[in-house]
Amino acid sequence: MKKLLIKISLVATIALGVFSSCVNDDSYDVPEKTLKTYFLQPTKTVAQVNAMAGSLPALYTEDDVIEAYVTSSDDSGTFYKSISFQDKVASAGTLVGFSVPINATTLFGKGFTPGRKIYIKLKGLYIARVFGSLQIGSLFNGTIGRISEFDYQNYLFPSSEVVAETALVRTLTLEQAFTDANQNTLVDLSVVQFADSSTGRTYYDVDSGGGATNHLLSSTTGTTERVIRFSSFALFTTKQVPTGSGKIRGVLGKFSTTFQFVVRYESDIQLNNPRFDTNPPIVGNALVFDSTLNEPFTSYNTTNQTNFPKYINDAFVGSRYWQLKTFSGNKYIELSAFNGSGNPGVNVKTYFFVPVNLTAANSFTFRKQIRFNAGEALKVFYVTSDKYTPGSVINISQFTDITSNFSISYPAMGASESGFNSAGVYNIPVALTGNGYFVFEYTGSSTVTTTVQIDDIVIN
Repeated sequence: MKKLLIKISLVATIALGVFSSCVNDDSYDVPEKTLKTYFLQPTKTVAQVNAMAGSLPALYTEDDVIEAYVTSSDDSGTFYKSISFQDKVASAGTLVGFSVPINATTLFGKGFTPGRKIYIKLKGLYIARVFGSLQIGSLFNGTIGRISEFDYQNYLFPSSEVVAETALVRTLTLEQAFTDANQNTLVDLSVVQFADSSTGRTYYDVDSGGGATNHLLSSTTGTTERVIRFSSFALFTTKQVPTGSGKIRGVLGKFSTTFQFVVRYESDIQLNNPRFDTNPPIVGNALVFDSTLNEPFTSYNTTNQTNFPKYINDAFVGSRYWQLKTFSGNKYIELSAFNGSGNPGVNVKTYFFVPVNLTAANSFTFRKQIRFNAGEALKVFYVTSDKYTPGSVINISQFTDITSNFSISYPAMGASESGFNSAGVYNIPVALTGNGYFVFEYTGSSTVTTTVQIDDIVIN
């Protein structure tokens, strides 16, 4: 899957606040006994101020006060010099979120922890809608900038009221959550998991821009993937991302047109359920363990068809399946990780299962054509039916790799073969009995984008 590379400017750093110095995770170390709290009488609602804000910074000149609840925290290094707020508890109806950039760190230790009500005096500050959400701050080079570390206490006043996060948070699907209306509010993303492209990676492993890594989240529909962002300064940055599914709590931000979800602590990530398959295997409805087979794919008529009644087509990593293709009257199946000229390829690992009666069959062969060679992408396995159930999760350690028994040649890098040629013959060992499957595995990546075409699968 394509990694999003987002160049972060100073404005974006202010808007999203995803970097921080290292402090204790989940500590909420607020000196409650020494924290000075205030009570101010609000004169405007956040919604009213939001309605006044335009795309350009405007100086606020009236003696107005608003109140709102903190949703973010810079406690564990995921937010940096910025505080996110929402104006109401979740049960109070439509929420308005906004952010206030402040040129200070460890703000959690000064009372700015999730759930605390804060009063904000607006006179002398600037307001604007930045990337679709209200920001309140000082003026910096014609944009909303950070309030000085020496001045912010003249504008922001912690109250003694602290509500539980459960009163603030709303549970939304991935499809529902990523809208401007939800920016800076506290959200539980329900039934999500890290996309296949994050498998085996750490929270921070590449700089997607601005010293943070953009991972992707997926939902059960498999049609939606959205960015979740982790700073290189997060206390848990070197840990591997979880492989399960569940919910993730955090705050939605946005840079330009790209939404970015940011957690506050590692404990916000609750992926304790089994991983779901966003691209489930397509199991044919006419599977037969044949001792003979001659498959030229001529009986299929639909270009890009992925459902083959006699076979199993399983997109194990990524969303691409083996597809029926036609060229010059010849039909075959094809797979590629190519993602368009000038773009990196996508991560793909997809299997095509051919049922076989291993006791009665003697040999297995096929023809292949390699196009636009960018590295070896095809392997061949067999697996017995006691080690694989149609539609189940693939455990490749139970498969036997027989790739070396074939003659799968590749043209020069960047070149293509001019036609289909035999991959050789695999003679089934006498000791190999029972029902099973011959399996084609295609593996592609950002750099390995080779197109593999297979035709004339024959079992004798």
